[in-house]
Amino acid sequence: MRNKKILSKYNNLEAISFVIFLLFIMALMFYMMWNFLTSIIFAGIIAGAFYPMLNYLMVRTGWSRNLVSFLVSFFIIIVIFLPAIFIIIRLSKEILIFYEGARLNLNEATINHIFFGDHYFAKTASAVFDVIDREYTLESIISLITEGLSEISLKALNSLNNLVGNIFSFLFQFFIMILAIFALFKHGNELQEFLLDLSPLRNEDEKLIIRQFNMMNYVTLVSNGIGGLIQGIMAGIGLWVAGIESILLWTILMIILAFIPILGISLVSIPMCIYLFFMGKTWTSILLFIYTSLLALIVENWFKPKFIGKKLKINSYLVFFSILGGMSVFGMAGIFYGPIIISIFLTVSNLYLMKYDDFIQNNRQ
Repeated sequence: MRNKKILSKYNNLEAISFVIFLLFIMALMFYMMWNFLTSIIFAGIIAGAFYPMLNYLMVRTGWSRNLVSFLVSFFIIIVIFLPAIFIIIRLSKEILIFYEGARLNLNEATINHIFFGDHYFAKTASAVFDVIDREYTLESIISLITEGLSEISLKALNSLNNLVGNIFSFLFQFFIMILAIFALFKHGNELQEFLLDLSPLRNEDEKLIIRQFNMMNYVTLVSNGIGGLIQGIMAGIGLWVAGIESILLWTILMIILAFIPILGISLVSIPMCIYLFFMGKTWTSILLFIYTSLLALIVENWFKPKFIGKKLKINSYLVFFSILGGMSVFGMAGIFYGPIIISIFLTVSNLYLMKYDDFIQNNRQ
């Protein structure tokens, strides 16, 4: 890597003019690439997570970087993208099946038992409706549930249709992402060297930030991905045994929710336990609650710490709020962006405390 120097042959006006021009060109480049930015960022996240596999295969096989880059990229297509495309297409059908099944199962007798039976939930629901000044009758409850199911199903279908509706745009973004992943595998080291030389930060600080970025990629994509698959699939089996319909829909939803610490699959499993309880399946509800709770505890407190080891230590609550904040700003992509941003923030904060705080304080005096 080239040593960074201050070129004294430039006077102040020339240096300032050059920096302004450089920033202008960089802004223009970002504007030009804006439509592909999400695909490129996701390519960076995925490439960073699979970089250890690339290096391992190169060392073990002795094959060329071009060949290994192609093989790992092809592996990513087979393992991640093709199943994801199939699942997205299948989800549309599952949502319709869920809506029809829920509409049939939530018949008048069931709703009457849940909301007007002689139990605590019915009394609580009646009190809540009195507080919000809403009519508490069988007809109003049925109307409310039907409207809610319709709205949820419609929004979910619209989201999926928007994703795959413009098939050309979808395939083009997919192609850009795969091409970017291959390019990062093939030329990642040269690109990193170029960016490190371009940055005004110290080399050791830049490398620490990049290392934290790659570690967080690994934790978010690989560790949470495998943990999410285990929790989602095993919990899905539990729901299937308990007699819940639309299993594929709930399994995929739990795999996604498993990325969120603290809450995770409980956002699906607890409502399902409550539903089973009010359907009269008391022991099934209790056993499902125990099963899913133990599953989440084992994965979160044993599997993930063992898998991650001592690579990265971030407070679970901080990760939780970073994911929520990321999702509120970036949508579903915030599941990945949030932890990465908070990880880089903590790294830069620690660098400030270790290296720059004394320098700034001395300059103030």
